[in-house]
Amino acid sequence: MELVLYESDYPAVFLPAMSIFHYLLPDGPGVSPLPHFDPSLPCVIDAATGRTVSRGEMENTALRLGQGLRESGMKRGDVVNLFAPNSIEFAFVTWGTIAAGCAITPANVAYEPHELAHQVNDSGASFFFVAPSQLPVFERARQLFKNPVPDNRIVLCCDVGPGARGTAPDKYRSLHELLGARAPAERFETDPTATAFLFYSSGTTGLPKGVETTHYNQTTQMQTAGPHLEQLTTQDRMLGFLPMSHMYGAMMFLLIPLRFGCASVLLPRFEEIAVYKAIQEYKITIGVIVPPVLVIWASSPHFKNYDLSSLRSLLSGAAVLSPDLARRLSKVIPVPVCEAYGMTETTPAIIVKNNKLSTTERIGWVGRLLPSYQVRLVLEDGSDAPLGTPGELWARGPNVMKGYKGRTGDILPGGWFRTGDVMVRDKHGWFRVVDRVKELIKYKGLQVAPAELEDLLLSHHYIIDAGVVGVEDEKQATELPRAYVVVDPKKAAELQTDRHRRRFAREVVEWAAKRSAPHKKLRGGLVIIDVIPKSPSGKILRRFLRERAAAEWASEEKGKL
Repeated sequence: MELVLYESDYPAVFLPAMSIFHYLLPDGPGVSPLPHFDPSLPCVIDAATGRTVSRGEMENTALRLGQGLRESGMKRGDVVNLFAPNSIEFAFVTWGTIAAGCAITPANVAYEPHELAHQVNDSGASFFFVAPSQLPVFERARQLFKNPVPDNRIVLCCDVGPGARGTAPDKYRSLHELLGARAPAERFETDPTATAFLFYSSGTTGLPKGVETTHYNQTTQMQTAGPHLEQLTTQDRMLGFLPMSHMYGAMMFLLIPLRFGCASVLLPRFEEIAVYKAIQEYKITIGVIVPPVLVIWASSPHFKNYDLSSLRSLLSGAAVLSPDLARRLSKVIPVPVCEAYGMTETTPAIIVKNNKLSTTERIGWVGRLLPSYQVRLVLEDGSDAPLGTPGELWARGPNVMKGYKGRTGDILPGGWFRTGDVMVRDKHGWFRVVDRVKELIKYKGLQVAPAELEDLLLSHHYIIDAGVVGVEDEKQATELPRAYVVVDPKKAAELQTDRHRRRFAREVVEWAAKRSAPHKKLRGGLVIIDVIPKSPSGKILRRFLRERAAAEWASEEKGKL
């Protein structure tokens, strides 16, 4: 069977084999293909305090921190866990870890203890940087770690200013107490496929897995995707509230500023007024956002109260931007909205629509294929879809991950990775997302693994089976996790009326909310049913649940009118 391969019509670019550290912060002329940048240029700004870190300070701190990790017993290839919100220290730890030749695995600060423990145990992390605010969760998770962690391998990810430690115990060193003498970063010219990042993703199914992103993956992404995302200059400032524990946030706020000589303005989370104030005060030019934030902007009464005229472009990713939302937003803020499609496993961008391509005729299309990738659109029978016919996007290239840590078989023969997204391509090379075959739920750009919530629900003493799917909430431009459960017969006998069933459903939703991260809450509700539809092999037939959920949700929303 002949494959129908699609390749980029952009010119091919040079793909260096080297450390991502030396690519972005070269230690001499000619080391990196990037132009020379003045070390005094700012690269990270704290929105709350105005504290600014230059490229030179970032490099010097990272090299000293790398040496401190070596002196603490960390070896090339070891894994460091980082549990902290967006901050300057987050950037220091990331680049210090990579300078030491280790891999960094950042964890979402919304995690509950068992979720953090899963990532730590699966990744094999043996050294920990923890924000003081996250210590209570970390300490509880620590009890669930497979391997004991000595106190001298736990470092507070905070500044040394007054009150920075909060009430954190003195037995833990601060980040700055770990700094050693400046020493060269580890080189990877002969080992570019060594793992640099271990972000956790649910992929197309199952519990979160460690995505092994290599130095070569990252340098390739910077060479191929960077110029097409936005023609940035050293005067640009990027809005940085998306979590850097996610590949999208990490690329945009940790890597892209060093790639182009611009700066990211960091906020620990999205808060509407704080974001407007940051744009106004720091003259932010590039808004890096997700569609649910644009929903707020398109209808916010506060938007017009701030001077946001510095914005010249918005970049939307992590979820599909609907044509209706794009049109509504254009009436509020007349700047181009660039889009990018990708996933953690592809480092992340595959397809991009930049300023030059952002026309009204192309609303709803995510863009064109980036250099270095080859893709197929594959039908259910394994054949390639004819032009204009939807098929699952399969991708391969030097940007695709090495694999999931501790697993094999996720990269198919021929180097193909199944994205789980169904797309259509037109004759001009444009791609549009039309459906999804994977189980993963995206709540406001954050991943929710149905299997994880199903396991949680099955631990409830009255629930004997469960199935979780996403239901689309157009008002918020996001999916919401919705559960279907089968109740123990004895309990079911007590739930004969709609009122009793609704009350039980609310109780279970509240119970689950206390045991999972906020973005995993069952905001789509919980429904009691007689049986979870399954295949003969026992696999949940989510398609039937999704169809039911969509119909029920439409009816429920109509009833609210």
